[in-house]
Amino acid sequence: MRKYEALLFDLDGTVADTDQMLVESFHILYDLYRDGKRTPDEEIYYFSGPPIYETLLKEFPHQNQKKMFDEFMRVSLDVYPKTVRAYPHAKETLLNLKKQGYKLGIITSKIHKSTVYCLNLIGLDGIFDSLVCYDDVAHPKPDKESIMKAMEELQVFDLSKVLYIGDNKSDFLTAVNAGVDCALVGWGPRKLDKDLHPKMIIDSFIDLERKL
Repeated sequence: MRKYEALLFDLDGTVADTDQMLVESFHILYDLYRDGKRTPDEEIYYFSGPPIYETLLKEFPHQNQKKMFDEFMRVSLDVYPKTVRAYPHAKETLLNLKKQGYKLGIITSKIHKSTVYCLNLIGLDGIFDSLVCYDDVAHPKPDKESIMKAMEELQVFDLSKVLYIGDNKSDFLTAVNAGVDCALVGWGPRKLDKDLHPKMIIDSFIDLERKL
């Protein structure tokens, strides 16, 4: 008997490899708005996870924030097609899981428009039954609201039947706050916090399917 009914995924760093997109986009913004003073790439990798509004305020505190958000959207949309891709075996695994009867959802700090664009770009449009994005809730991750909303949309009402898969501490806390199990991925350039104790750590999408 299957333990889970719903599998909820973070997007950036979990389903979509957007690391190079972030690096190239912020390099452009640093050249335009910080006289070329760049944050090291190793730190930019950790911009994946928090809402982009928070990151832009931290990196460009003296700039108009609406302008910086518009600029990030303009710059990143040009960079996306050259840099963003799905992680290996993501599509075939997700389709297999869907055929097995799992309900699939996305929980992300991206805005809805960017989420749809990203999924279309990497060929994963139409696979997920629920998309809960930054602008779809009053209290985004790590608050539990996103997971509660996805569960309602998927008609899954037992917390023990939900697994949330992410790649960082914010994802872990989102699962904890919602009272659902968490899996963290071991790929990507970000180091997992050793103090976190997820239900499982997965090394690939194939590994995820094997461990379910």
